[in-house]
Amino acid sequence: MPENTFEIALLDNRPYFESALRYGVQKAIISTSKIAAIEAEAPKGMVQIADAFGSKYLRPEIEAARKRIVNLASLYLIETTKGDLELAAKMIRDNTFLTLSRGGSGLLKALFAMPEYALLGHEAKGKVEDFLEAWSLKEKPIEYRNTLEHRQMNALEIEAGYWFGEELGLSASYLKEEDVEAVSVVRTALLLQMFGKAEATLQNQVEFASLIDAIRAYSAAKLKKALSAIDLADIPEKFHSIVERILGEIKSHDLPRLQDKSASLDKLVYELKDRYYLRDHEVEDTSEYDALVSKEWTKLTKGKTDIDSLLTLFVCIVGGITPKTILPEKTAKSLVKKFRDEGFNPELATDWIKIAAPHEKQEGLLEDWNNFVEEAGNYLMDDWDTKYTGAMRFLDANCHIQKSAKK
Repeated sequence: MPENTFEIALLDNRPYFESALRYGVQKAIISTSKIAAIEAEAPKGMVQIADAFGSKYLRPEIEAARKRIVNLASLYLIETTKGDLELAAKMIRDNTFLTLSRGGSGLLKALFAMPEYALLGHEAKGKVEDFLEAWSLKEKPIEYRNTLEHRQMNALEIEAGYWFGEELGLSASYLKEEDVEAVSVVRTALLLQMFGKAEATLQNQVEFASLIDAIRAYSAAKLKKALSAIDLADIPEKFHSIVERILGEIKSHDLPRLQDKSASLDKLVYELKDRYYLRDHEVEDTSEYDALVSKEWTKLTKGKTDIDSLLTLFVCIVGGITPKTILPEKTAKSLVKKFRDEGFNPELATDWIKIAAPHEKQEGLLEDWNNFVEEAGNYLMDDWDTKYTGAMRFLDANCHIQKSAKK
């Protein structure tokens, strides 16, 4: 049989059962008595299927059942014979029509049991009956073949995820509870093998940022040596294609980003962290992480995280003065005067937040700043407030304003 026969059969618009039946009759493989047996048997199967998925008394259900039983038989024949019409005709000859349709149903049940996603956890599935109801109406075997290959790859990736998880000291039971993406575990293990020290882990986001920072400092020669550190001989052969694919993704996607010196460390961590598995995801707000990835942010905020301090900082940026988290009352008044004379441009702070603030904080900071700006215009730009009384009251309520010492 030519190698592409199966592909041609998959793409044939006619039900494969029909094609094999015609071929069998033309080649005298299938007798008239066998055709008569199929004609007698088919209605019984159709009624059973119609009853299972709807009602055996409604004509539309019977018509759908006719399609289902032919599709199921076609699926079983094409998958069993790999598109060999002669072999398929002989199977029709040697088996009952119901046996062939049940074979197709069995294939779909096995497909349903395979993982839809490559997750190391307990996959939530629907009802197998619903799956059979939908798939038994699909008339193109290529859909089954593509889904089968996809789910087989998922199963292999899951197996690889558990194997590489053990290399990282992560038990299968732990990974199942975490609902981890299998590929992320494999990618993490490979990254650590290439660039991590012995017994290295990626415990949290701080460690991930530290590792990325170290990789960015690699020379070309050191980088080349690291990339050759993976020895496939130490990895089960069945996982080689997965490892080679993921290594290719690291080389073509991740490393070029790391070599981009214009990208901040924080931005790289934000872009890449979801591709890897970090055990602890609850460390984004630590000052240690902020200090590591956003040096300018840490320098200006001096570790302050309260919203009043940060809004004070943003007001300074809009006013074009040295950013501080506390403003003397006199300086605050001069800023209000400047805003009224030259305009209040909140976009200056918005742009700075997007550049300098840690990505994990940006959404919340922008929301807080926008809320501040919505009210600010009513007070900071109020020309009727000639003595800045309302403006200063507003700033004092939202920022850190240091009162002038009374004489």
